[in-house]
Amino acid sequence: MFNNLAASADFLSTWWGLTIFILLDIAVLLLIIALNYRWFFKRALDILFSAVFLVVFFPFFLIFLLADAIYNKSQNAYPALFVKEYCCGKKNVPVRYTVFATATVRHDANGKLLPEEERITSMGRVLRACGMKYYPALLAVLAGGLSFVGPRPMSMADAAAVGEGAQERFSVRPGLVSSLEMYGGEALTYPDMFEEDAEYVAHRGFFHDIAFFMSAIANRIRGEKKRCGVCAEMGYVDWLYSEGEITQQDIEGYRREGEAKTKASRANAAARKEAESRDFKTFR
Repeated sequence: MFNNLAASADFLSTWWGLTIFILLDIAVLLLIIALNYRWFFKRALDILFSAVFLVVFFPFFLIFLLADAIYNKSQNAYPALFVKEYCCGKKNVPVRYTVFATATVRHDANGKLLPEEERITSMGRVLRACGMKYYPALLAVLAGGLSFVGPRPMSMADAAAVGEGAQERFSVRPGLVSSLEMYGGEALTYPDMFEEDAEYVAHRGFFHDIAFFMSAIANRIRGEKKRCGVCAEMGYVDWLYSEGEITQQDIEGYRREGEAKTKASRANAAARKEAESRDFKTFR
């Protein structure tokens, strides 16, 4: 027994022995994370890395915030530096998140909002290229509304139009990065996206998420656009209308339904905050 202990000590005293021991420990840790990723580690890693990124990139956030404020003052490009958006989260619960404003609000002669690509400012392109546009959204990842990797966020109105066959995408949190970073493309349509979303939900895992996240970083470095095809150019209800599958009246109905769910979520959040404030005052 003592001879075995001595042999182990001699093994770990060498550089190659220590290296093998560390690599085996890392392999075991990765295996544990991979086996328990869906049920525990995905959320735990979201919390850990969102907190780390918020702290580490905070100085850069301040620099870009100052630069964006100066740019906006000189160009009068945006009504506000930040945009608050709502998307349909896990279990169809509305999720609010904040991003940097990167596009102006301009309409065509008919009063219709111009395509986003025609409205993006030069400063907005910089914010998108370096990923700083989504820095404020890390707060939503930390709070649990979003994830680093998940299905592409969809508005409440668009989510109301999604049929039963594509509801799997709402069984997980939407992500800042999606599997479309690898499997999307300029020819992608909404049926293709729903099919990929279902595939992601069924086979989501630790190593898959790492691959999608690294693909997103590589795409940004190469200067590639998001690989979402028509899904990035128009909302789902607008696409359905362009395909002749719904009427203008249907669009208005879906938008009313989305607004109603958003208002209900705001009211519930306000009620919870008021109740917590009242309980705190009572406790004091």
